Amino acid sequence: MTFQDERTLDTRDGRRIDHLAEWLEVTLGPRLVAYAIGVTPSEVCRYAQGESPAGDVEARLRNLYTATWFIASTDGPGTAHAWLMQPKPELDNRAPADLLRSGEAPKSEWFSVTQVY
Repeated sequence: MTFQDERTLDTRDGRRIDHLAEWLEVTLGPRLVAYAIGVTPSEVCRYAQGESPAGDVEARLRNLYTATWFIASTDGPGTAHAWLMQPKPELDNRAPADLLRSGEAPKSEWFSVTQVY
């Protein structure tokens, strides 16, 4: 297991969903979280207060946490917000938030750095 695996998978799967939702709500704001997981901001708040999301929503919430935690632990929470919203050439000019919303799990190429010449 790599450092990156430890930083994402171990923290993602071992935590209660309400803790993940609360951390994401505080870190990214309820509107971005809601967009990235395909629900309303009020639903995000209910998840953070202990309501259980449907299975597919929980999976998207955990995927969002994985991606956000990886970026925030490397570059800070403000960078994670911007990173989620910025279209990436490596992702066919789609933003990570759009991919997460459609149900995709984070992949290593999401986090690659584009060289600037």
